[in-house]
Amino acid sequence: MTFRIASAAAVLFLLCQGASGCRKAKGSPKQSVAAPSASAAPAPTARSAAKACSPACNSIEHCDSGRCVPHCPEGEVYIPATGPDGFMMGRGKPGEFDQKHKVVLTHPLCMDQTEVTVAAYRRCVEAGHCTIPQLRDINSNYRPAYHRDKHPVNMVNWMQATAYCKSRGQALPTEAQFEWASGHGDGRTWPWGNKPAPTCDNHFADFTPGGAPKSDPAGDVGCYGGDTSPVKSLKGIDRWPDGDLYEIGGNVWEWTADCYVAYPSTPQVDPSPQSHPRLHGDCYVRSLRGGGWNRSDHSMHPWVRAASKRTYRVGGLGFRCVRDPT
Repeated sequence: MTFRIASAAAVLFLLCQGASGCRKAKGSPKQSVAAPSASAAPAPTARSAAKACSPACNSIEHCDSGRCVPHCPEGEVYIPATGPDGFMMGRGKPGEFDQKHKVVLTHPLCMDQTEVTVAAYRRCVEAGHCTIPQLRDINSNYRPAYHRDKHPVNMVNWMQATAYCKSRGQALPTEAQFEWASGHGDGRTWPWGNKPAPTCDNHFADFTPGGAPKSDPAGDVGCYGGDTSPVKSLKGIDRWPDGDLYEIGGNVWEWTADCYVAYPSTPQVDPSPQSHPRLHGDCYVRSLRGGGWNRSDHSMHPWVRAASKRTYRVGGLGFRCVRDPT
C-alpha cells in the first residue's frame, strides 16, 4: 500500500493550546435534554437486518445475521462486520487525499457508547494506569473545580488516550471502524440518519455554526457556550440494532489509531495504517473523527477526517475505545 504525505494545508490542526486565547464559558452549566422519540431513528437498512438464529442463542450470546455472537460488555455497542461487500470509505475523487475506495471489515467490534468521561478517566489515573490531562487550559474538563464528571475528558494526547484504552483491554478505533460505525455504509448524511440537520435549537449536536473564528478558536463559541456537553445529553443518536452510540458526531473530536495518510485507490481489508514509507518509525500525525463543539456541522459528516499531532492536548479533542467481542 502506497501513501503520499499530506500537505500542510491538508492537515487540520486543532487550535488553542494552553490558556492563551481561551476564555471561560459564560452562562450556567449545560443541562441534559430529553432523549428523542423512536421516530428520530433512521429506518433499518438491509445491511443491518438480522436473520433468525436456529438453534436459539444461549444467555451470553445474541443473533447477528443468522449467527450467535457474544454480547459486548455493559456500556459498549456491538458493531457487526461489514460482510464481503464492504462499504465505500471516503468521498474524494480518484487521486485525491480522501478518495473513495472499498473497505471490508472482517471482524465485528464493541465500541464505547460514549466518549470517555472525566469520571472514567479519573478512575484510570487513581489506579496508576493513566496520567493527568493538561490542567492549564481554561477548557480542561478535568479541573476539579468544574465538577464535569459526565463530560468527555479532553486535554489528553494520543499516547494518553491509547494508554487508557489499553488499561481496559481495548484500543482506539481505526478510521475505517469509526466511519463504518458512524456511517453504517449506507451513505447517510449524519450519524443519526439523513434528517434532521443539526441546529443549535434542536439539540442534535454540540458544534459551532460556521466554525470557530480564527481569532478565538476555543473561546466562547459553540451552540451551548464555549465548552463540551455532558455525554448522552444530545439527540443525535447513532442507532445500531444492539445499542446506541452517543455524540459520535460533535461534542469533541475523537482520536483514532491511524496515521493520517492518503487513502489508497484499491480495495482494502481491515486497514489501519501505522506508519508511512517516507517516515522513520511511528508517524507523528494521527487521524481524528467526529467533529467538535468548536467546529462547523460539516465536520460531523461520517466521511470527514481531520488530523492532529499526536502530542496535542486541546479542549475540543477526546476519544472513545473499541474491543473485539468476547
